Order: sequence, then C-alpha cells, then structure tokens
Amino acid sequence: MPNESWISPRYRTSIDFNAAYGSLTSPGVATVKTNIFHAGIEQDEYLTRRLFAFGDAAWDHSSSQGLDLQQTYGGGLGFTVFKTPVHELDVKGQMAFVSQQFSDGTSKHLVGSVFTETYDRLFKRGVTLHEQVSVTPVFNDTSAYSAIGLVNLSIPIVKRLAFTIGTVDSYLNSPPAGFKRNSFQFLTNLTYTIN
Repeated sequence: MPNESWISPRYRTSIDFNAAYGSLTSPGVATVKTNIFHAGIEQDEYLTRRLFAFGDAAWDHSSSQGLDLQQTYGGGLGFTVFKTPVHELDVKGQMAFVSQQFSDGTSKHLVGSVFTETYDRLFKRGVTLHEQVSVTPVFNDTSAYSAIGLVNLSIPIVKRLAFTIGTVDSYLNSPPAGFKRNSFQFLTNLTYTIN
C-alpha cells in the first residue's frame, strides 16, 4: 500500500499477535492465573480511495473467561472516514463465522456480524496511539454476543523497537459457569515493528 497521500491505495495486509500471562498469589487463597492471547490476519483490497473489501481471521484464548479457543472467520466492507499524515479513522462491518471451545468441554458455532472502529494517531517523535472497538452481535444465539476495546500508546526507543503501554477490555456475554464475563488488562511491553 503506498504511504504517500497522493497515490490511491490498492491493498493493505495486517498481521498481529499479542499474549499476556500472569498470576496472583495470596496467602490462604487459590492462585489466580490469567493467560490471554490473540492472533489475527486481515487483507484489505481497496475498491476506491476510501472504500475497501476485506477478509480476516482471528484466534483468541482467555483462561479468565473459560475460553480455550475462539476462531473467527469473515469478510465485509470497510470505509476510511478520514486519512491525513497524522491520523486515520476506519469503520468496518462484516459477516463472520465464530467457533468457540470452552474449558468446561462445551462449544458454540455462531453466525453473526462484527462492527469495528479503528483510530490511529501519530504524534511528535514517532509516538503513536492506536484505539479499536469491535462489537459482535450473533444471529443464531443472541445471548452469545461479545465486544472488545483496546487503546495502546507506543513510544519509540530505537529504530523499530518501542515501549508500549495500553489496556484491553474483553467482554464475553455467555462464558461457562464460574467464569467472568469481563476481562480487563493493563499492559506494558516492548514492540518490534517489521516494515
């Protein structure tokens, strides 16, 4: 995808992976472990300067929500609301198939939509802000909806290495009995960017 604003975009490929592991130990209380990961890939093909078609896949795991593996496959249309050298706002809507396997042995196969809003902002000295909110209503089991929101601030250290702080809030409306619906994380990490 050309980075210059005067050249019409053609395509964009995004690959992401993040993981967090932690444990909380207190005397006389069982150890609480959190183990969360997300991996995803998306291919965008621009139909016009602002409108694009896309296909994507995502894989998620959250031990605090009893989710062993969630697989999401879908495609749809996206629209770049605005794009300048310092910020961009995209909105997307898609049809998706979602397969969920839970730690209690149950599973769900869902058909729904995913609506996503993404905002990226570039500040001085290469500091970047990334914000995203996704909501997934489900058609064949209306109680199985979910949502996720995240905000990350990356501060460059050297060339492609950055220090990142952020939050991720994941909501799963129908987890197995005994598990939390909401999972909130505060993250600090090092990020390496491949261009």
